[in-house]
Formats: sequence, structure tokens, C-alpha cells
Amino acid sequence: MTAAPASDELLFVALGGAGEIGMNLNLYGHDGSWLMVDLGVTFGDETSPGIELIMPNPRFIVERRERLAGLVLTHAHEDHIGAVPHIWPHLRCPIYATPFTAALLRRKLHEAGLAAEATIT
Repeated sequence: MTAAPASDELLFVALGGAGEIGMNLNLYGHDGSWLMVDLGVTFGDETSPGIELIMPNPRFIVERRERLAGLVLTHAHEDHIGAVPHIWPHLRCPIYATPFTAALLRRKLHEAGLAAEATIT
């Protein structure tokens, strides 16, 4: 297991959402650190009876969270922010978002009892 990307490389790791709509979670690695972009959900359909939400598997970055510089949220759609209240407690990293996205996320985190713990810039 590689602990961190080298200073002479830029790595892209798609943990969810690549090639589909929903469940976005992408990582960019460079010079020993990782930056996460989006943390969303997708919705169950007729192919997944009884399942309402599907989230990406964050295990790769949870195991490396000490090297996670932060989470950048591109916009406030559920497929980009919907998994934050569920997965962020395992990451505990700074969150960066536009004011509108930050406002919606603060409400979600408040409902999950996490508002006081998260730093959103």
C-alpha cells in the first residue's frame, strides 16, 4: 500500500461516480497529500430493491486520512454532497465550498448532529 503520492506525480483515484451519474468521490494526490473532490450519493432504482441511497466506498482514503488535505465540494447536488454526513465523520478533514453549497451542507450536518464538529470554508 502506497502511503502517499510522490512529489513528481499527480494521481487521480476515482472512488465513485466515474462514468455514471451520482455517487461522486474523486481524489487527487500530489507531493504526499490527497485532495478529495465531492462526496455524494446515488439513488436506488429497480435494480436495487429496498435500497434508497448508495454511497461510494471511502476505505482507500479513510486509511490515509492523515494525508487528506481537505474536501472540495463543487456544488450542492446530492450526487456531490449527499454522503458528507455519513462519511465525513471517518475523515474529519476541512471542507471547502461556495457559500450556497456551504449553507446547504451546514443544514445537513446540523440534522446529523455534526454541525459543531465540521470546519467549512
